[in-house]
Amino acid sequence: METTNQARRIARLRAAMREAGIDAAYLTYGPAFQYVTGLETPTTWEVGRQTGDWITGLVLRMDGDPTLILRPSWIREYAEGLPFEVIILPDGADPDTFLAESVRALGLDGQVIGVPKMLWGQTLLSLQAALPAARFVALSDEFIDRVREIKDPDEIETLETAARITDAAFADVIASIRPGMLDRDLAIEVDYQLKKHGGDGYSFIPAVVIDGHGARYARTWVDRDEPRPLNHGTSLAFDLGVRYRGYCSDFGRSAFIGEPDPTALAAWQSITRVIQLAMAEMGDGRITPNGIHDFVVDEVSKDGFREQFSWYALGHAIGMDVHENPWMTPGFEEPIRAGMCFALEPKIGIPGRFYVRCEDVVVVEGDRARPLTRYPYDPIVIE
Repeated sequence: METTNQARRIARLRAAMREAGIDAAYLTYGPAFQYVTGLETPTTWEVGRQTGDWITGLVLRMDGDPTLILRPSWIREYAEGLPFEVIILPDGADPDTFLAESVRALGLDGQVIGVPKMLWGQTLLSLQAALPAARFVALSDEFIDRVREIKDPDEIETLETAARITDAAFADVIASIRPGMLDRDLAIEVDYQLKKHGGDGYSFIPAVVIDGHGARYARTWVDRDEPRPLNHGTSLAFDLGVRYRGYCSDFGRSAFIGEPDPTALAAWQSITRVIQLAMAEMGDGRITPNGIHDFVVDEVSKDGFREQFSWYALGHAIGMDVHENPWMTPGFEEPIRAGMCFALEPKIGIPGRFYVRCEDVVVVEGDRARPLTRYPYDPIVIE
C-alpha cells in the first residue's frame, strides 16, 4: 500500500510526465527512485557486480500500480517490506529474457519511456532489446528538479538533521586547528568529523580554499600535492556537506590563522550581513532566484566589494542532489515558493590575499527563509 507521501509524489511525477508526453518511467536506484519509493540505494548496488543487477527498476505508468522489478538478493535490503507490486527474477532465469517478458506484460512496447540521465548502459541496452517499438527519453535534471522542488515536511526534517550533523562536525574541525598544522591533515579531519557525527557520506568532496602570502589553492583529502603548513596571515574557506538518508547539506564558513587582514574581516562581515538580509527577503512568492542574486550583489556593493564578489554562483536549490534547480543566477525568473530549500553561498576574495565564503541551507517559509544550518557567524580567529 502506498503511503500518503508516496501517492503525492507519484501524482507529481505523473503530472510532469503527462505534460512532457511521457507514457511511462523506468527508474533505477538513485534520487528519483528514492523520491517515489522512499527506498534508499542499497550499499551493494554499485559494488556487488551480481548477475542480473542491471534489471532492477521501478516501472511507473500513467495508470495502474507501480511495479518494482528486482533480482532476489536485494529484497533483503528492506526490513519492513516493499511498498509496490514486485516481480522477482526466478533463480536460474536469464535476466534479459525475464526483463523483456515483464516489461512487455506491462504494456510498455510502443510507449515513450523516460529513464534517468545516469541509467546504466546495460540496463538501457536490455530495455531497448525488449521493447523495440518504444522510444526512450532522458529524464533531465530540469524535469526531475521541477517535480521535487517543493519539499514535503519529512524531507525538510531530514535536511535539517543533515544540517545539524554538519554544524556539529564543523565545530569539532575548528577545535582541531592549530597554526602550523598541515593543510592535508585539516582536510582529513574534515572527512573524519563528517563521518563521526553521523553522515552517511558527503554530498561532494569537501574542500578548504587556502589563501594568503600571495597564493590561493584548494585542498581536499584526496590531493597528492605536497602538504603545506597553515601559517599566520592565512584565510581558510570551508566548503563541505554530508549526505544523510539520501538528502544533502551544503555548508561554508571561513577562519583566519592569526589576526585577520582588516579588508578580509570587513568582507566576512559583509557576506554574513547580506546572507541574513537575503533570508528576510525570501518569503513565499516574494522574490525570484535571480532577484535574490541581484539583491545580494547590490548589498555587497554598498559595502565596497562589488568587484571582489564572486558573481557566478550565489546559490542553488538543494535536496536529494546537492545542486538542484533553480540556481540563484540570471535566467531563473519564477518566484520562489514555500517549501523550497536553497543553499546561499556569497563569496568575496582578493587572490593571494584572502578568500571568505559563508554558506547556509535555508527553507522558504511564509514571509522569509529559515536557516537549517545554524553555525554562528562570529569571526573565527585561530591564534
